[in-house]
Amino acid sequence: MKRIILFAVIFVNIIAYAAPTVKNNDQASIEGHVFDARTKEPIAYASIGIKGTSIGTVTDRDGNFVLRSLHPGNYTLVITYVGYEKQEKEIRVFRNRAVHAHIELKETTVMMDEVVISASRVETNRKEAPVIVNVMSEKTFQESNAQDLSQALPFQSGVRVEYNCQNCGFPQVRINGLEGHYAQILIDSKSIMSSLGGVYGLEQMPVNMVERVEVVKGAGSALYGSNAIAGIINIITKEPLTPSYSIGTDIQAIGLKSYAQNFNANAVVIGKHNKSGASFYQTFRKKNPYDQDGDGFSEIGKLDAFSFGTRSFYKLSNTQKISLEYHTMQEARRGGNAFDKPPHESDITEMTEHKIHSGGLTYDYIGLEGNSKYSIYTSTQYIDRESYFGANHDLNAYGKSNDLTFLLGTQGYNKIEKLIFLPANIVYGLEYNSNSLEDNIIGYNIKTEQSTNIFGGFAQSEWSSKYFKFLIGARLDKHNLINKPIFSPRLNLMFTPSSNHQVRASYGSGYRAPQAYDEDLHVTQVGGQSLRTVLDPNLRPEYSQSLSLSSDYYVELNNNYQANLLVEGFYTSLKDVFALKVIDYDTNTNTIYQLRYNATGAKIGGVSLTAKLSYQAKYTLTLGYTYQQSRYNDIENWSKDPSIEGTKKMLRTPNNYAYATLSLIPVKPLNISLSGTYTGQMIVPHNEGYIANDKLETTPQFFDLNLVASYDFKLKEDLIFQIGGGIKNIFNSYQKDFDKGINRDAGYIYGPMQPRTVYISLKLFSK
Repeated sequence: MKRIILFAVIFVNIIAYAAPTVKNNDQASIEGHVFDARTKEPIAYASIGIKGTSIGTVTDRDGNFVLRSLHPGNYTLVITYVGYEKQEKEIRVFRNRAVHAHIELKETTVMMDEVVISASRVETNRKEAPVIVNVMSEKTFQESNAQDLSQALPFQSGVRVEYNCQNCGFPQVRINGLEGHYAQILIDSKSIMSSLGGVYGLEQMPVNMVERVEVVKGAGSALYGSNAIAGIINIITKEPLTPSYSIGTDIQAIGLKSYAQNFNANAVVIGKHNKSGASFYQTFRKKNPYDQDGDGFSEIGKLDAFSFGTRSFYKLSNTQKISLEYHTMQEARRGGNAFDKPPHESDITEMTEHKIHSGGLTYDYIGLEGNSKYSIYTSTQYIDRESYFGANHDLNAYGKSNDLTFLLGTQGYNKIEKLIFLPANIVYGLEYNSNSLEDNIIGYNIKTEQSTNIFGGFAQSEWSSKYFKFLIGARLDKHNLINKPIFSPRLNLMFTPSSNHQVRASYGSGYRAPQAYDEDLHVTQVGGQSLRTVLDPNLRPEYSQSLSLSSDYYVELNNNYQANLLVEGFYTSLKDVFALKVIDYDTNTNTIYQLRYNATGAKIGGVSLTAKLSYQAKYTLTLGYTYQQSRYNDIENWSKDPSIEGTKKMLRTPNNYAYATLSLIPVKPLNISLSGTYTGQMIVPHNEGYIANDKLETTPQFFDLNLVASYDFKLKEDLIFQIGGGIKNIFNSYQKDFDKGINRDAGYIYGPMQPRTVYISLKLFSK
């Protein structure tokens, strides 16, 4: 309570400082129109903003726009539209006069000027960011027919997504080979995703709520606090920018014998003069269970889900804006067998029913000159989960979980003409994050209670010259589960030999507290028994040190060809790394216990390559490849059987993996996409039950190829009807050696997330 009162006092002072009364008697304005540079056709709903302020609007159907009630002076217009190069135009505005601007945008597919926020917590151009920020947009989602984020994320170098359970479909994203709990998941740059929420979080987020996803690889605790060891995944929800609507559905045949359907709708409304706006999304998902080998037990579970959300804003003035967002989701998932019976009458069932509510409120003040910005924000998420993780008709395996997360923070940003020796941008802020978790298995009196409270402050300064940028920053956190404050520094250096070439070197540190994480709150069924994770009472924090070096080169070969080559090297050292080993079996509760303990350490290193080539925005080829080594310092024993050899190699981590996408637009209404992922060999644990003894298995390699095609019919000038279809996993590159029956190890799963799947889709949308 004292910390909350302290924050309230700080916020009141910031508001008093940052929100002076603005008298606006000036009648200056900017009028203009935006065209395609090649076709000379007007571009509807292009975004027009004044650099460094919240002032903005969008073009109408004829490409026209007006910015009113401006002070006389010099302004920089920033004009953006998806699929076109960003343009900045200097404008001088005079009192009681309207200034005209004619703007032509050039089409592009190799995005150099994407706006990103994850690199420094403030908006910046991607090519000017101090670290590499990989961006996935709505186009990526469409090209892969992704329905949720777990299906979209694999199309980034150094990123893999896998299922870790045959029963419930527990997805996990791995960045540079590290497990999912090493990555910090943010929603609109806020750390609101709890351990319980992270169990199925990526699959619970429909892509129609997402504007883009930013992925930053490497330790990021200096900016975002605990857990950001492998990197951060920042999910930017759709901001209301242009009025639009869409409605769509698709039907899938999974393995050509099990069906799934998705229905989604979106709408954006904008108020007069772009002073207010709101975006809405809604999704229904239904998936029937899929049984690969005919043993009566699912390899892909049953799913029924509904989600709804909105994000809105209101501009108090040209310098002040309030943003509000709310998201809700209800989901029921179940895997195992006997789906027509209650869970305790089945041989195996893993079932969860989630009700999730989350929301946030943000106040922004932006200086008219664009040299300062101050924000106050708060977010919260509440999860109510009913569960059943049990086997052999166990009536006592029902569970109940409640989870509440609360975030309160403030942030400032200033441009300084000279700080010590060069112009600089500084970012600073304070955050308070709390989480309260209760997880109960009432029948067996198994109870997990966990409360975390983190009070943190961060600051960084970025100096810029013609060829160099240098950034130094740090964060100081006080975590209630760690005795001493945690200091997390970062250093970044960027050399820009030309406007199209950036060389970056980075150092960062990260940490994880000794607490339960997402996978600890999932209970896998192994050999007809429940596998639960317990924490070593002497578990210490885990720390990391990360280094990276990259070269990012863009080239425009002529007016038709654009290309990009990105080379990244990475190295991470982990101290007191968290590891797992089986320690006990409780016959009363039919439960196997595995211990989360501190191993001595681990090292992860490798290189990633990403290449993109585009021709006239009609044909785009992207290739990504990662080679890495992930090893513990000492041999770690994963089995309770002393005769089973341990391993230094991290489990479920291939040395080689890659992806490729090819986008084709042979004629304007027709879009064709090919996408695929390659997964090299890796070792995975295989627990006894279906097999006689624990064993480490070497998996085969996989290549998962997908085809997506769509055709647009113009019903009206701004109304499109789209018919689409495709095949996922064309070659049916899928695991062939699943365990069978009640004694199977549900965690013995690897490779592509689903077998060959055929689908058709329909969509009606405005343009």
